[in-house]
Amino acid sequence: MTISLEQIRQAIPARGKGAPPRTRSHYERILALLCERGADGVNGSELYAAPHLYGRSPRNRISELRKAGHLIEGKPRGGNDWHYRLITADSGDWFERTTGRERPQDPPADFGPLFSTSTASHA
Repeated sequence: MTISLEQIRQAIPARGKGAPPRTRSHYERILALLCERGADGVNGSELYAAPHLYGRSPRNRISELRKAGHLIEGKPRGGNDWHYRLITADSGDWFERTTGRERPQDPPADFGPLFSTSTASHA
């Protein structure tokens, strides 16, 4: 029995292009969680523990987020876990990068005598 090239082509499994559409909600939930957690980040074990929210392959969604331009730091945590943290590249503010929160907009009106703008001498 001779097998034709066409029969071999037919036997090759069809591959999809990219992740299935159902993973979009997982992608969005992981991004929302990373944004919410800020500098605290999230452990991979937490993502894997909730497949109904983040899917069965959260590291693939993390990879897709990175490909989309999100800066996500990943570091080993413990013996068999991974820790992810979203780095906000658009923020040049040290406070925002460090805390993952916006800097308070209204500074206090009185900074105390050390920072007084008065020219009077303090004795």
